[in-house]
Amino acid sequence: MKSKPLPLSFARCLLRLQNGEKLTPGEFASKDLLKRFYEDGILTRQAAGKRRSVYFCPNIVALKNYLKIQKDILSLEDYINAFDSDTSDGESSLVSTKSTKAFRKKSLQGFFIKSLNTEIVLAGESINITPEGIDLFVYQPEKLKISNDALIVGIENPECFVKFEKLAPLFPQKELVVVMRYLSQSPNRWLQTVPNKYLHFGDFDPAGIKIYISEYRTQLSGDRCSFFIPHDIEQLIERYGLDSLYDKQIHLLNNIDIQSYPEVQKLVVILDKYRKGLEQERLLSLYHLIA
Repeated sequence: MKSKPLPLSFARCLLRLQNGEKLTPGEFASKDLLKRFYEDGILTRQAAGKRRSVYFCPNIVALKNYLKIQKDILSLEDYINAFDSDTSDGESSLVSTKSTKAFRKKSLQGFFIKSLNTEIVLAGESINITPEGIDLFVYQPEKLKISNDALIVGIENPECFVKFEKLAPLFPQKELVVVMRYLSQSPNRWLQTVPNKYLHFGDFDPAGIKIYISEYRTQLSGDRCSFFIPHDIEQLIERYGLDSLYDKQIHLLNNIDIQSYPEVQKLVVILDKYRKGLEQERLLSLYHLIA
């Protein structure tokens, strides 16, 4: 069940943090929400004097992912504009926001999907290869059928999804079904209804690992769920990794028992060794190195 809509005042504070500002505790009307975002590792507190502290957002991507998952908010700007365009009072705005989100759940819940060397059947009809520049969006997953032999690859980054053909050589299995979620956890629920193995293609950093564990691995058994790691990821992280991805995200793994997820242990060791992370889209320019 989704939590309550985000108050407008708090959303405005988050937008300022997203834009690089630092805010004092007094600027947040909801101390409970501030505490929650802080305890979840989305916001960080920093001393600014003997008795003063400020909050800032160390990872904008983590904030956006958190808002998308927890609040169904894809864009803070659009969310705030929806309030501002409503001339009624704040309480009515919340009702309006709930109604809008309810409509979106009915009409846009679903995910993008593409297939390589396998057939997709939707509502009893086989979907042929779509023209270049068009990808298929499925909003009724219960009508979707795929081969039991196909490997499902889940992608978080839109650019990697659109250009997946360039990365396909990294995945040796012949039949591939590639999915990217949109405004929902529909792929997560759909994955629980099919027997196929699932391979998560996320960022090679603490945030990417946390997303995999909290949103996929906790819902799927280890015998059919794994995390994609290129065979020479250590060399790639050493050469092309970014310190900031590690420094600003490593706290996200503080409360996770990595020993319970052996498929990512090797990656965590490498991240700790070089104190760097690598975003998945970086492979688009490096794929020829690991093909």
